Amino acid sequence: MRTLGSRISYEQTSDQFTVVITQEIPRMSFLLLIGWWLAWWGIGAVFLWEWAQTEIPDERMFFSISLAFWAYFAFRVGKVIAWRKWGRELIRITPTELSVKNAFGSYGRAVAVPLASVERMEVVKRDPTKFLQTLDQSFWIMGGESLVVRSSVRRLPLGKQLSEREAGALAKAMDGAIRKLNKSR
Repeated sequence: MRTLGSRISYEQTSDQFTVVITQEIPRMSFLLLIGWWLAWWGIGAVFLWEWAQTEIPDERMFFSISLAFWAYFAFRVGKVIAWRKWGRELIRITPTELSVKNAFGSYGRAVAVPLASVERMEVVKRDPTKFLQTLDQSFWIMGGESLVVRSSVRRLPLGKQLSEREAGALAKAMDGAIRKLNKSR
């Protein structure tokens, strides 16, 4: 396996090109994420206790709605923690198809397009003055794509939270692999 940056490794064989992008973050950021999640569970416990204690219908409704929102965000942050611990993007290019899989360990579903349908690969340009684009690069979010593979069948986003340099290097390596595999057909 060869590397492109700290999170990207790839391997080229005669019949396949495989890329693995890990989702690791610095240890302190990971610990802060877990601490935030545990504090969130504390808040949920207080809301649940208050919901169980009150007999006033309006208060019960308030705590029920609050607990629904609480559960949604507890699940989302739990998913991000699992993604940062065990998550990785697996990209495989064969002479017949290009597939992308967001895997939690070995669990995940690959999305594939025929290699012949691939039209182009684009590096996503980020504007640092746009709030949502900046938010997509935050460690507490699974993140937005840094590359997009456009095909006649569908659009495949990949390369979560890569720098522009890493995304460019990955696009160049994948483009070379696609050309090489198309010649071998």
